[in-house]
Amino acid sequence: MTNKKNTDKKEINKKSKTKIKNAQETKTETQTQNNEMVKLLKIVLIVTGIMLVFYGITLLVTKKSEEVLENKETKEQTQKTEIQYKNIMIGTMLNHGGTYYVLIEEKDDNRITEYDSLITTIESSEDAPRIYKANLTDSFNKTYLGKEENYYVENLNEFKVTGTTLVKVKDGRIEVAKDTYDSIKNTLKEIA
Repeated sequence: MTNKKNTDKKEINKKSKTKIKNAQETKTETQTQNNEMVKLLKIVLIVTGIMLVFYGITLLVTKKSEEVLENKETKEQTQKTEIQYKNIMIGTMLNHGGTYYVLIEEKDDNRITEYDSLITTIESSEDAPRIYKANLTDSFNKTYLGKEENYYVENLNEFKVTGTTLVKVKDGRIEVAKDTYDSIKNTLKEIA
C-alpha cells in the first residue's frame, strides 16, 4: 500500500508539474502573442501617422497652388480686359458703336510716346471720347500696311495706311483720317 501511495503521489506530482509547466507555457505564449500584437499595433499607428502627415501636406500644397492659380487667372482676366478695351484689331475698328478714334501705330514712329501722353491727358477728362490703339506690328494688322493709303473704303479689306494714322470713326464709318505728325498732334490737342 505504501508503494501504491508513493506511486499515486508521484503521479499526482507529475501531473501537477505537467499542469504547472503547461500553465507556464501558455502564459509565455500569451505574453509572446501580446508582445507581437503590441508591436503590430505600434507599426500600424506609425504607418497611419505618416500617411496622415503626407495627406495634410498634400492638402496644404494643393490649397496653396489652387490659390496661386486662382490669383493668376484673376490677374490675367483683369489684364486681358484692360488690354482688350484699349487695343483693337484694324479689321474690327468699324464694329464699335458711336464716335471714337483709333490711333494706328507704326513701330518705328518715334512720336508714339508724345501721342500716348496726349491720349493720357484726353482720357483723364470726364467726357473724353474713346480712343483705341491698333499696332501695325501685330500679325493681324500687318496686312493693312501698304505703299499707298486707302482710308475711305466700304470694305475694310481694302483699307491701307502707310504709317501712323489717327482715324475718327462715327457710326461704323471712317469720317476722318490724319496721317502726318502735325495733323495727328493737332487733332489730339483739339480733342483734349
